[in-house]
Amino acid sequence: MEKLLHFAVHFLFGDGTMSGEPVPPIFLNCSSIFIFGKDEKYASCPIENGTDPCYLLKEVHRAKEFRTYFLAILPIVLSVIACLLNIGYLMVQLKCFSQEKTRLVSFKKRQVFLISRSLSIILANLLFYVVVIVWKANGFVYTSAMIFILIGGINFLSVTGTYIGLTILLYTAIAHQFWYMAKLTLTHCWLIIGLIWFLSTASSVCIGLWGATLFYPESAPISCSFESCQQPLAIIIVVGLSICYGTVIVLYLAMMTRLHRLVRKSSLVQSRSKSNSMTAMKRLGLNMITFAVGSVPILIVCIVALANLRDLSSLGEGCKSPCKTFLHSSLFVEVEILASVAAIVWIIAMIADPVINILADKKLRGLFAKQITRVSQRIRRASTKSTISTDDQ
Repeated sequence: MEKLLHFAVHFLFGDGTMSGEPVPPIFLNCSSIFIFGKDEKYASCPIENGTDPCYLLKEVHRAKEFRTYFLAILPIVLSVIACLLNIGYLMVQLKCFSQEKTRLVSFKKRQVFLISRSLSIILANLLFYVVVIVWKANGFVYTSAMIFILIGGINFLSVTGTYIGLTILLYTAIAHQFWYMAKLTLTHCWLIIGLIWFLSTASSVCIGLWGATLFYPESAPISCSFESCQQPLAIIIVVGLSICYGTVIVLYLAMMTRLHRLVRKSSLVQSRSKSNSMTAMKRLGLNMITFAVGSVPILIVCIVALANLRDLSSLGEGCKSPCKTFLHSSLFVEVEILASVAAIVWIIAMIADPVINILADKKLRGLFAKQITRVSQRIRRASTKSTISTDDQ
């Protein structure tokens, strides 16, 4: 199927395959995958004895295909969906937050954390487009790698902090109702959100500046040798992310175990409050599943990158050239796979998060449906007006 697609593209757009141009001798055994007008530059590269040039050429093509489809097109499509869903979800949240009927302090306390999470996801998607623009303009260099790591760090740490806050907030609301109602104010929640964002941004800037040196040590503004800097830094980053992930999961499991015991005791909570608490726990549980499933592949990618750090860091050494891409094509394939898996899983988790919250809440589900109806009506009106104005001309 792959060869058929290549043939169709070559035939339709004319890359020289049908022109009778000679294939360089080094690629005679793989003339079927050789692309005229693009692959000639690899023919003069110094290949070590015993290395199959056809294998390297095939890996170059694999790396480019991964880069085009799984690191650009698919993530961008998913990112647009995630951005639109989270913008719609944020609008519904803000509407619920400002409505007269829902001006309950307890409702607003939880909603503050959900609004923060939506803003984090939307910001991450917008910055992802910046990464794509920088990447297409200058290639994947230190700057684009730094922004990519910075985005992932801010999103991961801010969402991690938000889930920790939501878990503790829910536990406090059930286990310590008087303190939750009388002592914990909405201002405290805003201050906690501000602290989460400050710590997440500060940590992510450090992770981005230093983390990008792991892959582009020569072009980085910070000197960082492999033994004394890169390897210890990579271990610290991976261990730190693992601790954050483990803290959220362990804290959630411990709190939920305690809350289930408290909620089952009818003497502690009224039946209606008990039902609301169970619903809130189920919703938070679904969010935690999304967080766990979306974060595990990213942690695996970080661990794999750490295990192969020596080889991966060599890609950033020296000047970028076609021969460097060709001779290290297998490593480039590995990098493209790691980056694409991390990006796709990360964005899918962003899509699942608002969907779960909308489906789990009747009020939000109804408001979101009304919002979609209004937007579709506005689009129809705008298209009708444009059609009428075109007919008049």
